[in-house]
Amino acid sequence: MSYRSRIDLGVACVVVLIGLVLGAEALRIDPKSYEAVGPRAVPLFLACAMVMGGLLVGASAWRVRRTRAPAETDADYGFRDSDLARVAAVIGVGLVYLIAFWALGYFGATIIAMALILVVFGNRNPLTIIGGAILAGLVYQVVFMGAMGLLDPRGALVDVRPVTSIFTPE
Repeated sequence: MSYRSRIDLGVACVVVLIGLVLGAEALRIDPKSYEAVGPRAVPLFLACAMVMGGLLVGASAWRVRRTRAPAETDADYGFRDSDLARVAAVIGVGLVYLIAFWALGYFGATIIAMALILVVFGNRNPLTIIGGAILAGLVYQVVFMGAMGLLDPRGALVDVRPVTSIFTPE
């Protein structure tokens, strides 16, 4: 089996697994609603789309495996030349984001995660890191909490909603 086929099959398995977990979690949402589309319709749709997409990628990789793709296409594909330290750092930032989201809520966690992502991708200018992270946090807060009307969750340790309500349009 070629390197590309193994990568594609691995990606397909991960996508299908995530889709199945998402679908199982979506089925736990209370379906009671007075609207035409209930609260679990979108998560179930996304779960089904992920499972079908993963199966499509897997079937394509299996078909390529059976027809033996040329070896030269494998040379520049997948993770062979990847910066695995950076990949691990991005995953680490995701974990920091989850912990900060619990502790500080959306706004604080977003600022911290944006600053860390800027550092991970090579930005070393403190003004750009701090300013960019705060600007991104403000823009995301206005778009998601203000314009889209999503719930602004409070942090378990710090509640910054009194501050964010100043610049979040109602």
